[in-house]
Amino acid sequence: MNDDMQADNTASNENDRRSEDGLWKELLQGFFHDMLRSVLPDMAKEADPEKPVRFFDTELRRLARFTRRYTESPPDSRKFVDILAEVPLLSGEDAWILLHVEIQGRGGKEDFPLRMHRYRCLLEGRYNRPVAGLAMLVQPIGDEQAEGVYRWERFGSQITYKYPVFKVYEGDEDALRASDNPFDLAHYAGMMAWRRRGDDARKLDYMKLLLRELDARGWSHESKSALLWFIEGVMFIRDDDAWKEWESELDKRKEEGGMYVSLMERRGIEKGIEQGIVQGIEKGILRGKTEMIREMLRWGDSDEKILACARITPEELAALKEQFRREAD
Repeated sequence: MNDDMQADNTASNENDRRSEDGLWKELLQGFFHDMLRSVLPDMAKEADPEKPVRFFDTELRRLARFTRRYTESPPDSRKFVDILAEVPLLSGEDAWILLHVEIQGRGGKEDFPLRMHRYRCLLEGRYNRPVAGLAMLVQPIGDEQAEGVYRWERFGSQITYKYPVFKVYEGDEDALRASDNPFDLAHYAGMMAWRRRGDDARKLDYMKLLLRELDARGWSHESKSALLWFIEGVMFIRDDDAWKEWESELDKRKEEGGMYVSLMERRGIEKGIEQGIVQGIEKGILRGKTEMIREMLRWGDSDEKILACARITPEELAALKEQFRREAD
């Protein structure tokens, strides 16, 4: 392969990679109660799974500006994900849980426990209600940063804030693979992506293994699709040959009638496999692209993101939204 072709393939693969913070954020929001059962079982017992969890992303972005006065630079959004969730409880109360996901794992110059403490203070001061914290570390950071404790003591005053820390890169492989909790399978994927970083051949083996595990589960098609979307992204295979082998595996599964929602199909990009035309859409949007848009709307993706990924016009998107509304009625 000449240098120009290699550069083109590399650029294409980079464009195909979804941001890692977005992947974890989608996973946490889509499988929130499953995550609670795995990571915070005490809270899961009190949470009401029949009522929707509300997420306050905009509120966290507003509060972020208040943290800048305490640091040399604003927090780098590429290095962590902040999620604030209002979790209805069986008792009728509401609990708020503040999740910090350290994505890059390097920590930078920022004091992670201090940031956890300041966000908690800002939220409790603003809303006059307690906030539970959870740090989810995708990659290792320094021991002091990963301890799950913020401490400050001076002039007789002392503050200690402890919060649970969930380390994605640690876990029992066999137990995670055997679990009936979808979040545990995602945990397994994230753990193996870290352990096999730089080894696309081994990551490919684990992706095939995870595909078999998904096929064997009795979960909904939507859940399997979302998990496969996450697995493809978090594994992030750079090698062109390995990626082609993965695509061939998915094509084979599709021909056999198995569960199949690939990155290529969901984005509706170059290969554009025709699956029929959706009735009532004037410009004939492909069925595969329509299902991709339906799922992106379900996940709460913005219109701007959908238009960019699906390559449709605002008018076509509006027509699809109306169609989905009628189908739901």
